[in-house]
Amino acid sequence: RQQGSCIQHRRIIDDMKNRSNNECKMNEKPPAGRPSTSAESTALKSPSDDDLRVACYCEENAWRVVYRHLNGCCDNRHWKYYIVFISNNHRACPMFMQRAIPIDAPTEYVCWDYHVIVMRSTVQSNDNRPIVSEVLDIDTWITPYPTPLSQYLDESFPHASDPNFNEQYLPLFNVVKADEFIRDFYSDRMHMYKDGKWNSPPPTYSPIMNGLKIDSNDGQERNELTGSNLDSYISMSGEGKCVFTLAEMHERSKASNKKEWTEWSAI
Repeated sequence: RQQGSCIQHRRIIDDMKNRSNNECKMNEKPPAGRPSTSAESTALKSPSDDDLRVACYCEENAWRVVYRHLNGCCDNRHWKYYIVFISNNHRACPMFMQRAIPIDAPTEYVCWDYHVIVMRSTVQSNDNRPIVSEVLDIDTWITPYPTPLSQYLDESFPHASDPNFNEQYLPLFNVVKADEFIRDFYSDRMHMYKDGKWNSPPPTYSPIMNGLKIDSNDGQERNELTGSNLDSYISMSGEGKCVFTLAEMHERSKASNKKEWTEWSAI
């Protein structure tokens, strides 16, 4: 079964190069009549993070979750928020405990080309206390929510400790400041539209196009715009990115950690 831009497998294998390609034809257009509600308004009106979930639109789920947190749903004085893109150079990343798999199938997994989560860390204090990090992923079955980073990594990637697992399919993590992602991200969702239909039903609110710079005099409404910079976040290469391996994420999750997430780039 295919969901959105993911490809699911029933066993972990060394070679995933023959996976199917779920990319859309970029010259196709979805049906007209986009909704008028915004991602911002739906995020603020939601009674909980979990109610924001739209299956297979993890980048928008993360965008709205962090927007909700940064704009009044809770006390954020002690937290710094980040968006984390999870992928690898093959864009084939096995993850366990995802809600794309039934909760009663703990040995099953989904192989995403990418996944997106929210992460928050305690603000560095004057007494130099360790920085504590938590994950907010509304696409996982892992509890509690928010989840301690170390627990999230252990339960999402248990195969990483298997000496027979092909390391080229281990995850990489692109850590982005949340406020910058809120400001700069845009996507018309066309990566989810193929052969005249949606791979997975799109959200009912308008596409997030905030980061697309337009001429205020061109007469175009923002919800009529097209384009996406999603791929620039999925890519694990590029100048100035803060990209971490799984081992480096584990190191940052230790109680002794005192480094900010964007203090240095590991790759």
